[in-house]
Amino acid sequence: MKGRLANRNERISSLRELLPRAIERRRALIDSDVTEAFRVFSGDVDGLPGVFIDVLGPGAVMIVHEGVAPATFDAAGEAHGVLEALAGLGSGLGARAVYHKPFAKDRSRMGGELPACVTDPTPCAGEALAEWVLVREHSWTLEVRHYDGLSTGLFLDQRENRAWVARWCGLFAKKHGAPARVLNTFAYTCGFSVAAATAGAITTSVDVSARYLEWGKRNFGHNALDAADHRFAKMDTFEFIGYARRKGLVFDLVVLDPPSFAAGNKKKGVRAWSSVDDYARLVGEAARLLSPGGVILASTNTRELCRPGRLEREIVKGLGRVPRGLKLPDIPADFAGEQERFAARAFAVV
Repeated sequence: MKGRLANRNERISSLRELLPRAIERRRALIDSDVTEAFRVFSGDVDGLPGVFIDVLGPGAVMIVHEGVAPATFDAAGEAHGVLEALAGLGSGLGARAVYHKPFAKDRSRMGGELPACVTDPTPCAGEALAEWVLVREHSWTLEVRHYDGLSTGLFLDQRENRAWVARWCGLFAKKHGAPARVLNTFAYTCGFSVAAATAGAITTSVDVSARYLEWGKRNFGHNALDAADHRFAKMDTFEFIGYARRKGLVFDLVVLDPPSFAAGNKKKGVRAWSSVDDYARLVGEAARLLSPGGVILASTNTRELCRPGRLEREIVKGLGRVPRGLKLPDIPADFAGEQERFAARAFAVV
């Protein structure tokens, strides 16, 4: 018994040592005033496999992957130590709450049921936060939710790609004297669309979820952007591409950031999706909507497609030729060392 207790105390002490070190490795980003939402602990990259901590404004989310994190890891027990470490972030970023999101190794076993903690307003440590809060990222503001199921409304790894989209749209408008037409597929809560619209673009956001599109419209409102000036389409992406072709719609920039997997729904006409099987077809179909010289931003977090050269091969397969590549920003500093988990390429189709 004493041996087991000693091992447990050693593990807790180890996390309390690892987290401050992880924070210091990200100190330049934390102090940069670039964002109020960032990853502060990255699993095995920071010394503890399967455990990730994201700071989202006044609250933090501790993500724990079953079967990867140590079997003895006690998120609730660790939360107070995490809160203590995050309270000293500085720059007005000290978190006041720590929430827990456990990710099952096999979600199909959950039968659609979510762990109670992912929807509980009461955090593992700290004070309960409002249902939603606003966080600043670059020159825009986005709505996040700390206990809204397994998601928060914001993919932090795409922060610099959103900034790239805003810069690209601004340069396009200067060059052409007209706003860029941007199609954001698998739009989720429309972060890419907001970034583009703040630079004057006319955006179309496509997602099968009406709930997330409504969230996206709120994100437009949070940035004094009139959602009525933009299109929000509750459709499967391939369905929208077919619709757009029939209507003769053309876009200057298309954003492709699909999930790794998505279940189909025959009644709603939604096809099952697999990035490994379908990415090349997605690229090929999206390219048919581009204006001359139009650009595609293709991204994935599917591990198989993140292997060196694999995403490029899917792009060439989908297009039937090698496109002209464009330079994207490096992976954000808070995700340094996680290159095998994310891949993105931007290219012009001429």
